[in-house]
Amino acid sequence: MLLLLIHGTVKRSLEMKTVMRITKAKEKIIKNKAINSTDEGKGRHRKVIRTGAFALVFVVLFSFVSTFFKMTDAVNIATIEGFYKEPKNTIDVMMIGASEVYADYSATEAWKNYGYTSYSLGVSGVPGSLYKSMLREALTRQHPKVVVFEVNGFLQNDSYYDRTVKLHSWIDNIHNKENRLDTIKEIVPKDEQDNFRNPLKLYHSNWKDIDKCAHTFATRVGMYFAKTSCMKGFSSIAKYSDCPSGKQKKLYFTDKSRAYMTDLLEYCKAQGVEKVLFARFPHEKEIKNPQVLCDVKELVESYGYDFASFEGDKEFIGINERDDFYNSEHLNINGSRKFTAFMGKYLSDNYRLNADHSPELQSAWGECARRADKVISACAKDTDLSLGNHYFEMSVYLPYNFSSSLATNKVADTNNDAKPVNELNTPVKK
Repeated sequence: MLLLLIHGTVKRSLEMKTVMRITKAKEKIIKNKAINSTDEGKGRHRKVIRTGAFALVFVVLFSFVSTFFKMTDAVNIATIEGFYKEPKNTIDVMMIGASEVYADYSATEAWKNYGYTSYSLGVSGVPGSLYKSMLREALTRQHPKVVVFEVNGFLQNDSYYDRTVKLHSWIDNIHNKENRLDTIKEIVPKDEQDNFRNPLKLYHSNWKDIDKCAHTFATRVGMYFAKTSCMKGFSSIAKYSDCPSGKQKKLYFTDKSRAYMTDLLEYCKAQGVEKVLFARFPHEKEIKNPQVLCDVKELVESYGYDFASFEGDKEFIGINERDDFYNSEHLNINGSRKFTAFMGKYLSDNYRLNADHSPELQSAWGECARRADKVISACAKDTDLSLGNHYFEMSVYLPYNFSSSLATNKVADTNNDAKPVNELNTPVKK
């Protein structure tokens, strides 16, 4: 009996020890699993962080390279980017067109004399086929009381519409993605559209001209940090024209131009834009075939909009060939002051622009006008010496000689026989 009791006790003791060993083993296994699971989790977390960091670095580098090699005219960049700096729904008059818009008219001068706000959304050599896109972009941010189109982009022969460089100058700098894609579909031939959707394919060879890339990149960076556009798109070259006196120029209004203008007029109507002026700004050369402007006038007025040619008003405005142009297509600082004074009065008288702006906006425009005055005065002094420096938005922030060097692609005369170019780093001979 005693032996049975002892045997049972020992047996139970052994069973308990066995259970305890098994329990400890299980706990150890569970603990090790937890540790391993934690280590695996940390490992996966680190891997995700490394992958994300690599992706971020790649995106930043790709964005930098894409922007750096996107070599378009520095003045165009400053003018276009400056437009996006304007507070929404604060512009009374939108000026849209080619380089005449930013060379012949100064928004800050008009503000000082007539109290309305305006902006010169001009792109050098832009064809009339892009005017609709420019207006469409303008209307994403502004609801102007008056839209003014300078019509030179419609008065060229058909090859003017095929110049790839000029299409890129606007399309590549459009902020609104939907507008950019629509513009590509509407304007660019199908076999070239991929170069506009993925411009790096075209721009990659620009590394051969690293100086110009650096100039345009510096302009983009400068405009990125600018709080507003002080010049409101205005730009001028400090020189006098060397175009021989008495030269004439032939204008064109082809079926293609008529179709593009008709499309623009239809768009203005569809968008409810009520006050539109199509204008021909003064040029140095006399027009060989003025009937062309009558044809434009007839088409514009058939849609209920206004047309005015100021070519015949040069004497009344006080503009003369010797003193007031920097080339055959553009007024210099002397001519632009005269034309701005005339144009400001013309717009005020014909469209009853009410200078009803908030104190904050008036203060902001007053400061912009003050800073622009310094640049304009410097430009006038240099023009007297015909130094040829280029004054534009970056001249507000940088020494004049340095800012002028950024404007690497000078505005040249328009050649009606200009041929299309396929590479951005190929100079356009005008």
